[in-house]
Amino acid sequence: MFYERKTRDRNWFHYVWFPFTLILVFLTLFTLAGVGPAFYVIGAAFLLMSAMPFITFWRTRNAGFLILGLYLLFAGLVCISAPPAIEDRREAGLIPVFIVVMYALGLAVAYLAFNRKLKWRGQEVFELAAMPIEDTGNSFTARPRPAGKMPISKTEMIRFVDFMTSKLIAFAFREQNRVVFVLALPGNDTRYLLGLTKDYLKDTWVAIGFDGNVSVNISEKDYLLFKQDFAFDQLCQSLGNVIIEFLDLSKRGRPDQIIDRMDALRLHPFS
Repeated sequence: MFYERKTRDRNWFHYVWFPFTLILVFLTLFTLAGVGPAFYVIGAAFLLMSAMPFITFWRTRNAGFLILGLYLLFAGLVCISAPPAIEDRREAGLIPVFIVVMYALGLAVAYLAFNRKLKWRGQEVFELAAMPIEDTGNSFTARPRPAGKMPISKTEMIRFVDFMTSKLIAFAFREQNRVVFVLALPGNDTRYLLGLTKDYLKDTWVAIGFDGNVSVNISEKDYLLFKQDFAFDQLCQSLGNVIIEFLDLSKRGRPDQIIDRMDALRLHPFS
């Protein structure tokens, strides 16, 4: 499938600063304090980092993050167990087991990552929304737009909420008369996962009322993600149409086609 990309990718530095920082910390500690403190600090960092994937699994029920959390946990155990074994091989203990499990989980994490199972997929939804739009010149306007109507039962809504959340397409906020789906890009999910904010009004969202009415809001920050100044009304309508189509596929028992449409875009797995 060939098409012209209509959103911008983030700077490559976004992907490499954290591992480079860990390597730098390890080398600095190794030089100044020795092998023991270096491994202990990095091991503690891995153990602390493992908490976030477990929280993400709890909030989304995406099993991939359970695997990622276990990988970081075992990586931390390997690092913390390493110093005594380096000094005396007889102190290896369970390190061989930890290493085998760590590498097996690492392969699973790599597979999931390169198959886009661990990334928030807001950018792909934006690409789908922008795909049919050619008109430009209409600037951003900070107010929600009505975007059509799609009848839905309570059971269908529950199923759709579970799908959108577990597949990392959107966060779902249940309100009295509607459910609001907040689209998230990788790196912008932490505040929602940790419950630090429930104020989605300034973010990009699509709300589906229990009466079937659909409304859309696109944030200024996300609007600037697009390479061109697309006609804002058309962009909001198109985003609403994408989510309505997703809902229709979910209602008809074909949610896999939603993932197929996003995968067909072939965006970078870490974009």
